[in-house]
Amino acid sequence: MEKFIKFKSNVSLKDLSANLKDERIIVLRKSQTTNTVQVQVLKKLSTKEIKNAFDPYQVEKIYDEFPYPIKGGKIPFKRIRKLFIF
Repeated sequence: MEKFIKFKSNVSLKDLSANLKDERIIVLRKSQTTNTVQVQVLKKLSTKEIKNAFDPYQVEKIYDEFPYPIKGGKIPFKRIRKLFIF
């Protein structure tokens, strides 16, 4: 299962791999657009266990899917809603 982790401070992949405390987590890559790190979790782990595995670094958020950045900050729901409501 793949997860995307956002850290509170900027971290390098080399440091993450060196300080990782759980063998069930593999660091894959870092996204430049969303500033998240993609990891592969080999077994089902809780959010708390994943956060504890990266102990010296503080995890801000864990995503199950790639966090696509939304430009402009808002999605035009009202315009889309008008298309479907008669």
